[in-house]
Amino acid sequence: MSHDILSTRSIDRVESAFDGVNVRVIDKQRYDPQTLRDYVDGAEGLFVHSENEYDADLIRNAPNLKAIAKPGSGIDNIDVEAATEEGVVVLHTPGMNAVAVSEFTVGAILSHIRRIPEAQDHIEAGGWRSQDWWGTELRGKTVGIIGLGAAGSETAKRIRPFCERIVAYDPYISEEQAADVGAELVSFDDLLATSDVTSVHVRLTPETRGLIGADELDAMRESALLVNTSRGAVIDREALHDVLEEDRIGGAVLDVFHEEPPSPDDPVLGRDDTLTTPHLAGATVETRTMMLNVTAENLIAVLEGRTVDEEYVANPDVLE
Repeated sequence: MSHDILSTRSIDRVESAFDGVNVRVIDKQRYDPQTLRDYVDGAEGLFVHSENEYDADLIRNAPNLKAIAKPGSGIDNIDVEAATEEGVVVLHTPGMNAVAVSEFTVGAILSHIRRIPEAQDHIEAGGWRSQDWWGTELRGKTVGIIGLGAAGSETAKRIRPFCERIVAYDPYISEEQAADVGAELVSFDDLLATSDVTSVHVRLTPETRGLIGADELDAMRESALLVNTSRGAVIDREALHDVLEEDRIGGAVLDVFHEEPPSPDDPVLGRDDTLTTPHLAGATVETRTMMLNVTAENLIAVLEGRTVDEEYVANPDVLE
């Protein structure tokens, strides 16, 4: 039996999973709510990404909708509560990109503190060796990790050989769990005050939105590096710009933004003390291929009434 699925990006990498299924593909872009509702109309399944909001109004006005599937762990652009009320299964792939995120995080930190992007610009401009581009080391330093879920834990394990100490803040794990990945559990305030590098690995929830604001940034060391590969809204962007502009922290690595893509005049872009990338920490060929195929296969399974591992279901109550 064929099913009607709407995909917000090309399905080239998952065509085999969707064999025999009617998949309507729309352009990768942000749509106004009414246009998106028109596209969704009649669909039984949605294969979505991060460009658009799938809110209660859209979900409640899609009577045929049975499942929304998103390859990735973050589902902050999907109203899971509304989906649950309407009996719509929400699928994702929590933790599947943790290794990719952790490798990116370690690489970006080393790139920033060793000033590699600036050194590349220097040599391409005709320069050569200069002490102006000497960086610093992680040796002897303290790395703080906010959020010891899958990505945070993998980051701790991979950065451990480089630094002196890892401290972590996560109210949902035990000291033993932190110790298993080489981290020492501390309070939020202590982490901010003692870390030379602070790396953020939390999901965007009402509790984590604005988690790092003006007071938290003021509590950081003047030389500290702030790294965010989670969600842009976890950090107060105006407060971050202020401390960077006033040299009150050492710099930032930002893979995520409040608005994606960010405006060309976003004040954090183009700064020598800030390394910015287009939300690709979790995007490797291996990880994306795996995430896309697992998500597609799970979506088809739900539409066909087959069992899906609850690990991939954001609202398992719907399955009862």
